[in-house]
Amino acid sequence: MQIAHDYGQLPRVAVSYDMTFLALLLMSLKDESSDVIQSGCILNPFKKKLIISDDPVMELCAAISIVFAWHKADDQAHDEHPAAGTAVRVIFQRAFSRAVRKVPELAQTIREQLQALRELEKGPPDLIAVEMFGQLLESVFRQSARITLGAGPVAEAVSLIGRDMGRWIMLIDAIDDLTDDCNNNNWNPLSDCTREEAIKKAEDRLSALEASMDRTAAVLPYVRDGGLMANIFTAGLPDVRQRIMNNLPLLRF
Repeated sequence: MQIAHDYGQLPRVAVSYDMTFLALLLMSLKDESSDVIQSGCILNPFKKKLIISDDPVMELCAAISIVFAWHKADDQAHDEHPAAGTAVRVIFQRAFSRAVRKVPELAQTIREQLQALRELEKGPPDLIAVEMFGQLLESVFRQSARITLGAGPVAEAVSLIGRDMGRWIMLIDAIDDLTDDCNNNNWNPLSDCTREEAIKKAEDRLSALEASMDRTAAVLPYVRDGGLMANIFTAGLPDVRQRIMNNLPLLRF
C-alpha cells in the first residue's frame, strides 16, 4: 500500500473512503497504466496480494489522506477525545510533515477550509456544513486532477464530482452519527432533528447527489474501469444510503 511505502506502517490507518474513491477516479482517467506487484501487508505478511506500486496518483492520494488524518486527530485533540487525538497526532507528525512538503498547496487548502468548518461547529446545528465540506472536496479533487491529468474540462468535471461527493459524505455521516453525537453532546449539522426528521430532510438530497455524480461521471473519457466507476454511483452509494437509513450494517469486503 502506498501509504506504508511512503510514510511507514503506522499511518496506514489514514486510509479513507473519499481518497480511495479519488484515487480510483483519477486512475481510471489517466493514460499511463500502473505497475502491479505481489506483496504482503502488515496484517497478513504471508499472504501475497496484488497492489499498485509507485504510481503518481497513489502517491498524491496517500499524501492527502495523511493530511486529512492529522487534522482529524488535531480536531479530536481539541474537542471530544483530547488524549486519543493528541496521541494519534504525535504518531502522524512525521508523516504529516512529509505529506505537507509533497502537496503544500493542497495542505493549505485543507487546513483553511477545515478551520472554517471548525469555526462553524462552535455555533448551533447548521446544514451549511454540507456545502462547506462539498467545497473542500471540490477544491481537493480539482487540484488533484490538475496535478495528475492537467488543467481542462476533465479536471473541472472531476471537481464537480468532488463537490457532490463531499456533500453526500457530510449528509450520510450526519445521519449515521446522529444518535451517538446527540448522546455525547457532539456537534452535528442535523442534531436539531430526530433521526426520522433527519432522514426525511436528507434522503431526497442524497438521491439527487447520486444522480448528479452519475451524470457528470457518464461524460468522462475513461481509459479503464468505466464500468466500475458507474457502479459506484448507481449501486454502491445507493446501497450505503439505504443501509444507513435502515440501521443496517455496511457490507465489508
